[in-house]
Amino acid sequence: MNNNQHYTGSKLLVILLAATLASFLTPFYTSMVNIAIPAIGESFTVPAETLAMLSTVYLISSVIFLVPAARIADIFGLRKVFVGGLCTSAFASFVAPFSISIGMLLACQAVAGIGFACVISNAIALLSIVYPPSRRGAAIGIAVAGVYLGLTAGPLIGGALTSVFGWSSIYLFVLLLCLITAIMVRLSISTELFTTPDQPFDLRGSVLYGVVVLFLMLGLINLPDPFAVAGLIFGIILLVLFIRFETKIQYPVFPVRLFAENQVFARANITTMINYGATFAVSFFMSLYLQVIGTLTPMEAGVVMIAMPVIQMIFSPIAGRLSDKIGGRVLMVAGLFVTGIGMALFGFIGTEYNQTAIILNLTVVGFGIALFGAPNTNLVLGSVDFRDNGSANSILATMRQMGMVISMAVATCCVMLFTSTEAELGINASGLVSAMHLTFALGAILSFLGAFLGWTAVPKKE
Repeated sequence: MNNNQHYTGSKLLVILLAATLASFLTPFYTSMVNIAIPAIGESFTVPAETLAMLSTVYLISSVIFLVPAARIADIFGLRKVFVGGLCTSAFASFVAPFSISIGMLLACQAVAGIGFACVISNAIALLSIVYPPSRRGAAIGIAVAGVYLGLTAGPLIGGALTSVFGWSSIYLFVLLLCLITAIMVRLSISTELFTTPDQPFDLRGSVLYGVVVLFLMLGLINLPDPFAVAGLIFGIILLVLFIRFETKIQYPVFPVRLFAENQVFARANITTMINYGATFAVSFFMSLYLQVIGTLTPMEAGVVMIAMPVIQMIFSPIAGRLSDKIGGRVLMVAGLFVTGIGMALFGFIGTEYNQTAIILNLTVVGFGIALFGAPNTNLVLGSVDFRDNGSANSILATMRQMGMVISMAVATCCVMLFTSTEAELGINASGLVSAMHLTFALGAILSFLGAFLGWTAVPKKE
């Protein structure tokens, strides 16, 4: 089924804008909520552990529903699920400001995670359906740039809205953006888009997948707690059972066969998890480093940290267009290699604050990630049949989210290893730097390993 023949000119542009805005929304929402956490804490008077659950609940619910949402879209219609996800997130954003307890706000975060899972899993798939292969990489590059724009704008706009109007205003702002995006999709796509409308939905596999993800993510997030280790082991056992179950049914929610039969798909997805596993903790450590050792204010630290997403935003569309011409492998491998160099350079950042060196390192890492992102996505989607685009994109998104969790789990373990639980980070600055060095050294090793896997992910002739 070829859907792109129905969309040309202005409609393609509107679809691209809608997909880019959708890609912008998810990191924008997350980073705005993170910046508003102190203000939320003052409103509900709850401990830091409870406030940390705001991000955790959202992350877990979104990952659990990523793969099923894509499969539902394949069967019942991509436009329907995409717009439904936007409306679900809009509803959660509408209710959140009226929360009378932290529990109610956590529930809104969980519902928003479900809604945005429907958006994340289908935004790029939407472009892959309506855009011809010769223009797909460029379109994906622009949409990926929207992700980095969201990361850049979230703290700045979120901080301004929270300071002037209070934390509830960030949810109302997201509500407005969700509704605008939904209207754009409804107006630009006149007919429903299907890839496998006649296939049944794998409900049992979806439930088992959700349980597996729940145990794996809770285990990783809470390491090295003994109960977390036990949960992680149980999650791995369930994962093996899930894989065996999915290989035995005709229409699985998670097409394991793509990993078994398609080396390009398998290794490109693994490199995605590696890339995010290596780099996601950069923002976490830089936020602490700039404020603890650099003695910058949160706003000043945010201005320094935008160096990385700005570079990503600028070069992602360029990398996407290049991937249409020269293929994704070279750019993906180059991106991982450059990222590894940037992560290794952080080893020279010590307890003496050097802002120029930090900005340079953030720029190098950002450039590497930009070279990797769009070409990698284009490579994954181009390696599968049209009917598997939705599932392939959702699996890729799941790999990104799992990489984020792995990165933060490693960072947390390193901080606990080098930083005394009885001392403030400001007092134990050397411990913070040691934890950062070890985390980034592991990130550099992972990036170079990913570059090797990426190079062997496709035949020599693309």
